[in-house]
Amino acid sequence: MRITRQARELYAVVPEAAFERRSCADGAKGPREYDWASVQLASAAEDFERHLLIRRSTVPNKKDKKTGELVREVAYFLCHTAPGTTLAELDTAAGQRWMVEEAFQAAKGQVGLDEHEVRKWCSWYRHTTVCMLAMAFLTAIRSRHIPAQPTSIPRA
Repeated sequence: MRITRQARELYAVVPEAAFERRSCADGAKGPREYDWASVQLASAAEDFERHLLIRRSTVPNKKDKKTGELVREVAYFLCHTAPGTTLAELDTAAGQRWMVEEAFQAAKGQVGLDEHEVRKWCSWYRHTTVCMLAMAFLTAIRSRHIPAQPTSIPRA
């Protein structure tokens, strides 16, 4: 018999010592630091583990709907991982979400990803496929014309 619990119930029982302050990636204003914790859940498949990754802001930045007080914003990620995956690997993967969102924003502006009026799934699929192919082509061409960054500092 499986017991199901909501993510906020699990968050409530996670000890404060389980949280680690880590940067998931660099943002426009520097490193994006959060407090991270992971709770291992029951496995659904033999080859994978399931984790609830909890991300909490470092300072109170969100108003509580009931009390109106400032509280820390909390986000949850359900992760299916290979056995032995570390918290550092989980938070790095969660930080990649912003890069994906930026790529979709670029595709909307450059190749018209958001210009289709969806009537049928097949036409939406074709439009999205052509847009992603065009975006991949533009990215490949752009990467050829941008000089590579030096990997090491030359000695004088």
